[in-house]
Amino acid sequence: MPEHLHQEPGTEVWFIAGHYTIVEEARLACRGREVLYVVGIAAVGNSCCGTQGCRFVNVPGYVVAWKSRLSESGAAVSVVKPIEVETEQSEIREILGRRFPYSQILFSV
Repeated sequence: MPEHLHQEPGTEVWFIAGHYTIVEEARLACRGREVLYVVGIAAVGNSCCGTQGCRFVNVPGYVVAWKSRLSESGAAVSVVKPIEVETEQSEIREILGRRFPYSQILFSV
């Protein structure tokens, strides 16, 4: 099963075209399980059209084992099960869309 490396709110990740910042990480109760989601703000500053940005919500999946080990760098790692069923994704997208309107909601698969 895939693992999720936790990043503290405020963590910035830089890439060639810009960066994103982790704003929040939380769990959502849904269908008798916990869904892990991460909220961030992305800024693309090196695009042809000037600086652009968006808020995103990344959904790694259902929590299988919460912070079950530490990475070599000392960050917590959880085991997740990707959410592949479209009806489940739609339900979660609707809930998160109400909490975080106008956000990109992305599912890890």
